[in-house]
Amino acid sequence: MKIKDVYLSLDAYRNAMENLHKRIWRTPLRRYVLTYTLGATGRRIGEVLLLTTRDIDFEKETATWRILKKRRVDYYVTLPLSPRLKDVLMRYITFNGITDQLFPISIRQAQYDVKKALNEVGLYGWRVHDLRHAFILEALLNTKNIELVRRWTQHSSYKELLEYARVVGMEIEKPLVPW
Repeated sequence: MKIKDVYLSLDAYRNAMENLHKRIWRTPLRRYVLTYTLGATGRRIGEVLLLTTRDIDFEKETATWRILKKRRVDYYVTLPLSPRLKDVLMRYITFNGITDQLFPISIRQAQYDVKKALNEVGLYGWRVHDLRHAFILEALLNTKNIELVRRWTQHSSYKELLEYARVVGMEIEKPLVPW
């Protein structure tokens, strides 16, 4: 989907996330939790697949993500978890007796699982990466802070984020240069 199409479908995204949350509380299946995690964090699918129980600090409500960038050195970033996502991950880990990697599957299987979950919650035609687009658009609408969204999603430049900002109709000034 184009960013513009994702923007026009943000209500469907919000409803799908709510529907996924309800399904997880009934039965925390991998495909629902994986899809919910992607939609609630804006992380890339490869980054979510690398998440382990050691990367989540439930007391501090944070997760440490290994950031995968093309042609760059991988690095780690620690970000806060929303209370809902923290509860979802805790329930999933406890219910399924997970001790290490949360989603020990291939990227192909993960894409299949997410596609199936998206169809089940009414997001027909959505790709895995469209969840990242929706998260970024939602974050820009809620925070109006392009630098915060850039740091959260680990975009290396403003170029792509300015396209998101244009789609949501934000007036963006030049970012402040750190002194």
